[in-house]
Amino acid sequence: MKNTPEWWDHFWSTHHPTMLENETQEETWYDLVWKFGCEYWLELFKSKAPGIDILECGCGSARVSRYLAERGFQCVLLDYSEHALEAARNQFKSHSMEGHYVRGDIHHLPLKDRRFDIVFSGGVLEFLPDAGRAIREMVRVLRPGGILAANMVPRKFSIQVIADLERTLVHSVKNLLTGHFREACRRVQNLPSDYPVNNLALKDYVEFCKREGLRSIHARVTSPFPLLTLPGFARSAYARLMKRSFPAWRRFNESKSGWTNLWGITYSLYGIKEAKD
Repeated sequence: MKNTPEWWDHFWSTHHPTMLENETQEETWYDLVWKFGCEYWLELFKSKAPGIDILECGCGSARVSRYLAERGFQCVLLDYSEHALEAARNQFKSHSMEGHYVRGDIHHLPLKDRRFDIVFSGGVLEFLPDAGRAIREMVRVLRPGGILAANMVPRKFSIQVIADLERTLVHSVKNLLTGHFREACRRVQNLPSDYPVNNLALKDYVEFCKREGLRSIHARVTSPFPLLTLPGFARSAYARLMKRSFPAWRRFNESKSGWTNLWGITYSLYGIKEAKD
């Protein structure tokens, strides 16, 4: 059964995404995607949030919260999975930082109303069959004037769909040459078919946010660089290109053109809770 604590415990017990721990290591696609995203959210939160208290819903291994905590934010980390929370604790502990950890369901947050200046979720809402209810809860615990922010990796056509054809070809040839014929038939996808991703479009998330009283909603299709399967020298060159392209990457993410919406891989949005009283 998917989208249960047991499913996510299994996920986090078998997935250990790498992180760039020091600047002397060679940066990868994963490192740069996270670095770009974290820098964007930091700039946004510093300029628009009313304070530094942040809740990350579905924290996973706490990459975003750890980045923000290192820069002065006070982080509460919530996840459905105890394995994920343990990974988050280890990340904070290994960097001598303090966080608060809550095991809970994003649809029923065990937290008080109007508690946080920022509520963030990264790669969470797309897994939920009732994302509208989750957004309602996230807004409930947000202070008036606070920011709700999220990004999602939806099932949509994008440059990653084309890139997955390259990744599948490389995977198949490699396994054919090594005699692993059954594995050679497996399709490689950025979002595996067994991931319980919903079918919501960006406009659906925007409507949920409007319904819950958010204003100044900014919603875009983002992320122009796909994950590729490349040999070492080409992988390094690709990472260097991505890093040099940060300004163009930013312009791409800020665009709302039809081309951007077709090409882009992820959804990104934020809105501000109305201060009515």
